[in-house]
Amino acid sequence: MTSKPDSKLKAASAEALEDYSLRPVPLVRKKSWVDLAMVWVGVAVVLSALLRGMMIGLGLGSPGRVLLAYGLGEFILILMMTFTGYLGARTGLSTPLLARFTFGSAGSTLISLLLGMAFLGWFSIQAGLFAEAVAFYTNLSLSRAWLAFLSGLVMMLPVVLGFRGLKALSFLAVPPMLFIFFYAAFKMGFHFLPREELLRLAQAHQPSPYPTALGEAASLVAGGFIVGAVTSADIFRYARPKWHEVGAAAFISMAVSALMQLIGSVLAMRTGLSHEELPRLIISPEFAGLGFLGFLAIALAQWTTNDSNLYSSVLAFNNLVRIKRWRLTLILGTGASFLGAAGFLGRLSLFLSLLSVACGPVGGVLLVDHYLVRKINSALSFEARGSQRQYNWPALIAYALGFLVGWLTSGHPWRASLFPFSIFAFNGILAGGIFYWLLSLFLRPKPGLG
Repeated sequence: MTSKPDSKLKAASAEALEDYSLRPVPLVRKKSWVDLAMVWVGVAVVLSALLRGMMIGLGLGSPGRVLLAYGLGEFILILMMTFTGYLGARTGLSTPLLARFTFGSAGSTLISLLLGMAFLGWFSIQAGLFAEAVAFYTNLSLSRAWLAFLSGLVMMLPVVLGFRGLKALSFLAVPPMLFIFFYAAFKMGFHFLPREELLRLAQAHQPSPYPTALGEAASLVAGGFIVGAVTSADIFRYARPKWHEVGAAAFISMAVSALMQLIGSVLAMRTGLSHEELPRLIISPEFAGLGFLGFLAIALAQWTTNDSNLYSSVLAFNNLVRIKRWRLTLILGTGASFLGAAGFLGRLSLFLSLLSVACGPVGGVLLVDHYLVRKINSALSFEARGSQRQYNWPALIAYALGFLVGWLTSGHPWRASLFPFSIFAFNGILAGGIFYWLLSLFLRPKPGLG
């Protein structure tokens, strides 16, 4: 017969693995803002931040313009992360569960499917890229396919533990990563090529020139992290419901993101090399010459960010498939690793880019619903709205219109540059929120009619 202490231990272990994927995170399980900030810094320290920084450094060509572009782009991200993150902190709910209240219990299935597919697709692609890096810098005899499959499985392991796994990986990986990348920048020095030479290289780059206008560069900064900002409730649901704590974690993580991009700009402006040469810049003896340490920093940067992709994907699919979260993690992680090994999703980058555009309007509708519309229509409480509606048609219509605007202004294949800041996915966020606010004003129930 099992003793009571053993039963309590098993129950606690099961609860930890479940990670509150289908219910609010209890107040007693909330974490300090330092824990949240460290997890977000792990997400922000990503290889693509260095790549974006190199593009912006060559395109703008001067330290002052580069810093201004980062300030504009990161300001947008901090605002989005703070407002969406506070929703998660206040309710304890992930983005897919918040979507059930806003879009309806049935309407949220589409939102969860889009979020789940987008994040899972990028996890698979990143697992393949991780394998390519391992193959390039080691002498392993395994094929690329096996390396991609094993890389995905290794990346999956912290996610099985949920938020605790993300936190542990970030605390272990972030300090050495930051030290190595900062050391590379200082070792290279800050004697930059003339601006005219940098602009010439940026305009000559193929397949497309680098951004040479301040608005374009700020758009690249904001667009590179906007989907993570929109879905920041997935992590911030573990935060205490305090504005200043959520804002502090968002500010610190985006400040580190800006520093990472600045390192990329320094490397590009110092050498004139394009972003495709980043591994060579970090590892080769003719430049930073960090060898294995440089490879390790690049690998950890991919790992800490890709874990958050799988984590958000599992939370989204868990809203559709009601099985234990850790089991769903094993299923989805193994499946995505197999697809990464087959190289299948690498041929669908355009489709995944469109899915990323589709994530943006979700944030706009959620923010307007919780901060504006529920104040206008106070007759229905937060809980009652979730239980009474299967479909919230104004929210779904606004989402569709927001996606259309985001696609036509920021996506493919028919791009129409209607706004001076054509920020990837951000146009859809604005449009979705504005359309929902207008529809809610027009369609809200008459007083006294319930």
